[in-house]
Parts: sequence; C-alpha cells; structure tokens
Amino acid sequence: MARMAARTALAALGIALTWGAQAQTPTGKPIVIGMIAEQSGPLGFYGQETTRSAQIFVDQMNAKGGLLGRPVRLIVRDSKTAVNEAVRQARDLALSENVDFLLHSISSAECVGIGNVATQAKKILFSACGNDDFTTKSGGRYIFRIPNIVARTQGFAAADYAAQKLQNAGNRYYLIAHDFAAGRAIMELFKTRIKEINPKVEIIGEAWPKLNEASYAPFITAMTEAKPDVVSYFFAFGLPFWQQSASYELGKRFPLVSSYWGGSDEMQTLPRNSIPVGAVMGGLPWYAIDGEANKTFVELYRKTYNKPPLTAAYLVLLNLEALKAGIEKAGTIETEKVADTLPGMEFNSVLGPVKIRKFDNQGTTPLWTGRAAWDETLNTGVLTDILKLPTEVYLPSEEEVKKLRQ
Repeated sequence: MARMAARTALAALGIALTWGAQAQTPTGKPIVIGMIAEQSGPLGFYGQETTRSAQIFVDQMNAKGGLLGRPVRLIVRDSKTAVNEAVRQARDLALSENVDFLLHSISSAECVGIGNVATQAKKILFSACGNDDFTTKSGGRYIFRIPNIVARTQGFAAADYAAQKLQNAGNRYYLIAHDFAAGRAIMELFKTRIKEINPKVEIIGEAWPKLNEASYAPFITAMTEAKPDVVSYFFAFGLPFWQQSASYELGKRFPLVSSYWGGSDEMQTLPRNSIPVGAVMGGLPWYAIDGEANKTFVELYRKTYNKPPLTAAYLVLLNLEALKAGIEKAGTIETEKVADTLPGMEFNSVLGPVKIRKFDNQGTTPLWTGRAAWDETLNTGVLTDILKLPTEVYLPSEEEVKKLRQ
C-alpha cells in the first residue's frame, strides 16, 4: 500500500513538473500537430478555450526540451462549427501539410467526418467530441478519445442523479434540448435510463430549440405551462437560455437536471442574477479537481490568460497528455508504433490515473456533477454539492462495440 501511494505521488509530481520545469532547447525537425477547432460559429466559445489549452501544453513541452528532444509545433484551423469546413481543414492538414498527428476540439457533428479523413490518411486523431459513434461504430485503429463525455455518459448520469436525488419530486418529466445529434441522443438515453429505473416516469412534453435559437421565450412558456415535476435538459451552449430564463426563476418551479459538461463553464461566465440556482449540471470544474498537477495547471492558465481554465481546456489537455505519454512510451512518432502503444495504456493525467480501453481507444475519465450556485469568495457561479462520478460504468462493453462495428 505504501509503495503504491509513493508511486502515485511521484507520478503526480512528474505531471506537475511538466508544467513548470525548464530544460535545454529542443532541436531537429518539429513534430507537427494539426488542430481543427471551432474558432467561430455557435461553439466558438469552447473552441477558443481548447485552442488556448493546447497552446499552453505545446509551449510547456517546448520549454522542457520538446518531445523526444524535438520541438513541437501546433497548427490551428477554424472549423467555423461547420462539418464540411471541419472535414476540409482536416484533409488539408493531413494531406497537404502532412502533419504528424491530428487533434480535434469538441463538436459532436464534426468528429466522425474528421475521423474518416484520419483513417484514410492513416493519421492518429484525438478528439474531445461527445458523439458516441466516434470510438464505437465509427472508431478504429487511428481514432482516440480520452475524456468520457459521450452522450451515453451524460444521459445516463443525469438519469441516475434524478433517480437518486429527486425521488420525491414526482414522475412527470419534461425534456428540453438543442435539436442536433448529441441533443437528441442524450435525451433518448435519458428517457431509456430513467424509465428503466422508475417505470412510473411519464414524459409529458418535449421541446427542441435550434442550436442557434434567438428567442427561448416560447419554449420557456410551454415548459412552465406544462407544470412538470422535473425538467431534464441539454444544451450545446446554454448561456442564452439561462440569460433569457432568469426572470422566470425556473429553479423555484421545478428541479432542472442534466449532466451536460458545459454547465460548470457557463456558471463561471454568467452574471450573478442569471445563475440558475439549484439546477443540476456537469463539468470539470477547476476548483473541485484535487492534486498538484491541477493546481499547477490552473496557476499557469491564470498567469497566461488572466482567468481559470474551463472544462473545454481540460478536455483537449487530456488528449494531449495521452498523446505525449504514448509517444514517449513508444520512443518514436512513427504512426503505427504509436497506434500499437496507446490502446490499453495507463497514464497519469491532470485528473488522476486514466486508462485507454484496448477495444475502442476510449479513455476512462470521471465527470463532476453538482448544483449551480453563486460563490461569494470566488465571486463567480460554481457547482456545489458535487459528485465525482466514475463514468466507466456508462461506457459500452467490448461486445457492444463489436456489434456496433459489424
């Protein structure tokens, strides 16, 4: 037990040191990572955050002597939150720029198409999208994702939270989610799971605002008039909804429950009078993550950008930590050798120990879920009453993955 604790402590220290230590200047041909991120469009808020985190990681690697002694270069292309543009940029990075590795931000609509490009070009791709198909039905040798924020995880986690924490709220549920692939999938998974747990649950209404909805007033009115016991929700980008619904004080009318990973980020952005106090949501909140590695990362991020990191920053960081660990373990950037090394690999991340599953190249990271509140000390919106959920139980089994790929 003592030896295991010592190894864990040393590993955590090793991660922390990657953020601050200095080493000799890297030399030789740069290792090039081509990143496709939503710098503009509806998901630009998150895409810019993933880019900031990626740049910090690359800068710190180079400050420490690079990767395998070579400098690392990051090329960022704007997907404009559009599938066709994302695929076009991925193809250009893989074929024209001939980058060594591909990195994708968060869009669930984009990642499968980019994955197809990576597979055809035989380039290793890491994405932080929430599309379940990315590492299951559409997965393969070159396709990797470390953060477990897939639709299945978000839908099941929200249902489990509702079943455990909202038992006395009632059985009449209303659903509202953005009308796109991830929104539809998560709500369907939530319905399936909550009815398995509680067969008495009745879905009394559903609302599907557009991803770029300008006015949520009609949806809010319909939802309140339905008088549900519980509302389950999912937003790709929830700030407009929270701002427009603030005057309705929805949290005083009925519980709102979700595990959408953007929740903790948005609470840090909203003004105090727009915080949906009591609403349940998910994320990777910087103030709830233990460990020296996270402390060092937060300090560096604050120093660089004058603000703490959001969940999106952690998502891309996890992918880059895995890629770095895989390259170092393989001792080369040769694609096939790195692709052989990554599956089944365990490494220490900013969130703690993570394993990459052998059969689908999916990581096993936790998800934090809590209730929205205003923190007087931090002077920002936060999550309280937080649960750290071990989400590996929500991922599909090896047999399920095999069936999906048939």
